[in-house]
Amino acid sequence: MTITFEEIQQLPDTYDVGDIRVNPNIILAPMAGVTDTVFRRIILGLGGCGLVSTEMTNAASVSPKALKRHHLLDFYPEERPLTMQLSGNEPDLVAAAAANVEQLGADIIDINCGCPSPKVTGGGHGSALLKDLPKLGQLLRAVRAAVSVPVTLKFRAGWDEARLNYVETAKIAEDAGINALALHPRTKEQAYKGSADWRRVAAVKAAVGIPVIGSGDVTDAADALARLRDSGADGVMIGRGAMENPWIFLQIAQLRRGEPVFEPTPADKLAFLNQYFDMCLAEMPERLALNKLKQLIGQFSVGLPGSATMRAGVHRSNGAAYARTELELFFAPYMATSLAM
Repeated sequence: MTITFEEIQQLPDTYDVGDIRVNPNIILAPMAGVTDTVFRRIILGLGGCGLVSTEMTNAASVSPKALKRHHLLDFYPEERPLTMQLSGNEPDLVAAAAANVEQLGADIIDINCGCPSPKVTGGGHGSALLKDLPKLGQLLRAVRAAVSVPVTLKFRAGWDEARLNYVETAKIAEDAGINALALHPRTKEQAYKGSADWRRVAAVKAAVGIPVIGSGDVTDAADALARLRDSGADGVMIGRGAMENPWIFLQIAQLRRGEPVFEPTPADKLAFLNQYFDMCLAEMPERLALNKLKQLIGQFSVGLPGSATMRAGVHRSNGAAYARTELELFFAPYMATSLAM
């Protein structure tokens, strides 16, 4: 997609979630196993991101004992405003968890109605809620009544193409007092296959009066702004695109200012991975830090020739030194070529 600088200047650059101003209106999607405090702080440090979220957390796992075990809701002050995302299908349980999460310091509470994972939907969580909209409405009203902070909903277009109910879901959420919506316009059945149909985002925006955020298939800065223009959405949420290109938020901000867009060199990419790994090692045991690196590297290396060998090497790693060697071996030829030019 293309967009002119004149068109960019006409786009909204903020939106309000309750009494919280999201500025800029380009935000990081919650991603299980990815958007921990390390990844969030790195993204915020690069610039251009207006809001970050914790990983999805099961509402049954917010007790003090559980939090000491999984650390999914750990955060630093510099991450504010911060969304904490919960999943669940029992209204009273999710409402009680939301009240606990508010006490932990959440600025916004998000309810997950979009995760397509069989492990999640098998328990009636995530996008499984789309199969029982009356119960979803009951759950959202219970959460809204339990907390004073803004509440948002992230959802999909429907369970499958035969059961598309995204507009109805949006209206139910608005009626329940939800402050903003984020739609990933694929169905649960699609998971991440096919294309995200942003016409569905536009339809939701036309149907409700609360802010609507679009999510899905945003992989470059111009595309993000073109989708914002075409859908009429209030903001754009970026998930896997941020794993592949963590600088995308900065690049969007630069496009808006009419500045040259930063293009990371191989040295920048290696430095990013090393910084990420260093921060992980400082926050968690080496084994868990390695797992984090292995998860990120799969998306981060998309489009890099020969990256399959590097990914395999990192996945074979049984220690930090081994993993670093694999990264340096992979990037060395690219860096040598850049220096020779």
